[in-house]
Amino acid sequence: FSKKDSRDAFHCTGSCQASERTLSIFLLQQGSPVDCADEAQWTALMIASSVGHADIVSSLLERGAQVNAVNQTGHTSLHYAASKGHLEVARLLLEQHADVNARDHMGSTPLHRAASLGHDHVVRLFLEGYRNKLDLDARDAVGNTPLHLACEEERSQTARLLVQAGCRTDIPNKEEKTALQVAAPSLRRMIEVLVAERESRRLS
Repeated sequence: FSKKDSRDAFHCTGSCQASERTLSIFLLQQGSPVDCADEAQWTALMIASSVGHADIVSSLLERGAQVNAVNQTGHTSLHYAASKGHLEVARLLLEQHADVNARDHMGSTPLHRAASLGHDHVVRLFLEGYRNKLDLDARDAVGNTPLHLACEEERSQTARLLVQAGCRTDIPNKEEKTALQVAAPSLRRMIEVLVAERESRRLS
């Protein structure tokens, strides 16, 4: 295979069905470059991460795929795994030192994406396994934190996880609104109770 042939084949098979995945493995075994990128700088690892093919992700990583490569929009493979809720893929990427705080061109981190879409299993992975590295209160280009996005989308369980993990609720975005101010009344009350309980534990 030429480099172009390998690139085209990888990008055709990155989103293939299970019965066709052996082609990707075959290409890897033949020494195809693992970090070939298309015109938008999408790599095979990004595609496999986006569609949730953990076996292909694992094979690419074993062969040295760049886990923190970015495409033209600044997204990494972990952004895509978080956006789609692919827990095992996210775990594989993080085990190979994916940047849990990587920012796309809109300033969004993987936690922003998972929180916005309510992928609580991925949020838990970030909170429980990478809390010492995680920027829980990261602000995107418009000043929103992951909690802002969870509240805007009415992801009550996600908001609960973030607040219990210690995120701040008083950070204003560029519209001068805090997460509490963008939350629906019932969600706001829940967060206020959680914050009060958190403060009580801190003082006890």
